[in-house]
Amino acid sequence: MGSAQAHGENTQCLLEAGAKVPSELTGKPAEATVGSSPAATSSAQSTAKDALKVTLNFTQTLMKRLPEIVDGNPVKMALSLVKAIIQIKDAVKDNMDAVERRIASTGAQLAIVEKALADPRTYDEEGNQWMKQFKTTLEREINELLRLSKEWMIRKVADHEKEKGEIAEIFDRVNEARVQFELGTGIAVYKIVNALQNDLRRSLGKDLHVSRIADHKYYLREKEQEKLRREVCTTGTRVPILKNIVKWVNDMSPQTPSIYWLFGPAGSGKSSIAYTIARRFELTGDVDDTITLGGNFFCSRQFDETRGVTCIVRTIAYHLALKCKEFAECLQRCETFDAIYEGPRAQLNELLVQPWAESRSVLARDSSTSPRYLIVIDALDEVEARGGSEFLRALLDVINEHDMAGLKFFVTSRSDPDLVAYVEGFQRKQLYRLQDVENEEVEADITKYLEASLPHFAGLSELAGMLEFAGGLFICAATLVRHLTRYKPVEQKRILSKILPGSVTSPCLQQPSKAMFLLDALYLQILSDAFRDLESDEFSTRLQILHTALCTAEPVSASTVAELVCDDPSKTDLAFSSAEVADDVLSQLHAVLYFDTQKNILSYHKSFSDFIFDQHRSKKYCDEQWIEVQHRKYTLIFHARC
Repeated sequence: MGSAQAHGENTQCLLEAGAKVPSELTGKPAEATVGSSPAATSSAQSTAKDALKVTLNFTQTLMKRLPEIVDGNPVKMALSLVKAIIQIKDAVKDNMDAVERRIASTGAQLAIVEKALADPRTYDEEGNQWMKQFKTTLEREINELLRLSKEWMIRKVADHEKEKGEIAEIFDRVNEARVQFELGTGIAVYKIVNALQNDLRRSLGKDLHVSRIADHKYYLREKEQEKLRREVCTTGTRVPILKNIVKWVNDMSPQTPSIYWLFGPAGSGKSSIAYTIARRFELTGDVDDTITLGGNFFCSRQFDETRGVTCIVRTIAYHLALKCKEFAECLQRCETFDAIYEGPRAQLNELLVQPWAESRSVLARDSSTSPRYLIVIDALDEVEARGGSEFLRALLDVINEHDMAGLKFFVTSRSDPDLVAYVEGFQRKQLYRLQDVENEEVEADITKYLEASLPHFAGLSELAGMLEFAGGLFICAATLVRHLTRYKPVEQKRILSKILPGSVTSPCLQQPSKAMFLLDALYLQILSDAFRDLESDEFSTRLQILHTALCTAEPVSASTVAELVCDDPSKTDLAFSSAEVADDVLSQLHAVLYFDTQKNILSYHKSFSDFIFDQHRSKKYCDEQWIEVQHRKYTLIFHARC
């Protein structure tokens, strides 16, 4: 390459870089400058030559220094190359053209490799395919740079523009490999972290002994569906109360209560409301929601793990740990898992309050906005031995005593007058909210439910009669629907003519006593159908079977009931087994009783047990004297399972 050619190309570099080049370098006449002098012209020429020298120095210096950074490990060589580029860039400062700035910028981005090398999880060539690919690319492209460097050493005067173009392409390919490496490594690290979190979750689930069936997402299998039905509110029903709850949940103001206690009579539809809320804030959601479901527990007397108070807190803590990794880590560090054997107050403090407070501190350091979580606890009245009321009292105390910012609790249960009076004594009343379901709303919603379940009665007098008969209780309407659905419409109409006598004429059923009377009428009709045309002895035997099945401390099978009821050992012969009679009792009372997977006899709802063991309500279907005799004879712990 001749000096004239090099001179022309070097001049072109300055032009590309935006430098003002004198006329003798460009070959063009200089523009006239007012007040210019020969001395000034000479000074300008000198400055242009210095700039040209610096501009050439970036690429040439890079070529010179390449042999100095040769290393058997291409990754380490890349790091040395990064340092060299940064040093050269600092030396020449802003005197680089566009191509050289591109080379310098791309090379500097390789610094990401240094961070990756510091993490043993990424610098594992055998376990990280991205590192292998990146290393292969580095080796190939650095060898290409070395080839260019050797050619430059031989020629001494480089084809500057061509070299820069080749170097830029090399660094572009390296940068593309770097981006792939960074992305792949990020995914790999995410998988590792996710695996660690999964291990932590499994460990917490094992340590806490959580209830799976209490979760609203738990899929109830066929036999379990016979014991427990979870359904969202029928479309178009419960709109005002659901809107009110959603508004409370999303309210982020410090004045909003931390707990919403929804209470009402048995069968008023509280569980469907709770189920709808839980699914709304975990599965469906809304763009305006400010909170997500953090944990839930749906109590039920139908299962061991859901009718006791011991599983509630530890299951909620586990759910919250799945949603909030900071809480999970704090819970793991607390190592207070022995609390699962203690009462609800101790569990609340050690498994929820303490780790939540620690996690809030961590979240406050790492983020300006901490996440918020909703806890749903349904049907505390289903917890045995008044454990639900004791738990709610403990929860209210904890909320009153501690800062539980970031958590909200939605709880449903039957009304507990003693608990209401207790809460009224709190100084910080803003921490709780008591809300009853308006009867007018319930009647409108039950109408929609009946129309959806029995559409052929829509607009007919039977529908109005069923609504009046339900008396504001969803359980009454649901029991009626369950009782009717086994029959054809024409048969349903005939049955309704018996269940809905003309004496039931009240246009507005506001009082709970009236609603209970109507539910009693339904239960009496079901019992009358099941026990009609029986001889006195058979009637007594079947009634004793019913009483025994309902009042034992634990669910029992038909065969066990038969053994308890039958005094004559000969009657336990398979050919004359009373178990068949017990089976028939269940068949006749399918609207209120059923068998579980272990063939134990259970009732769908506590209201039926309450009815049976109240002689004023169930009349001839309650034999108090026989119950007392059996209690002394068999030393059973008789009580309505609820």
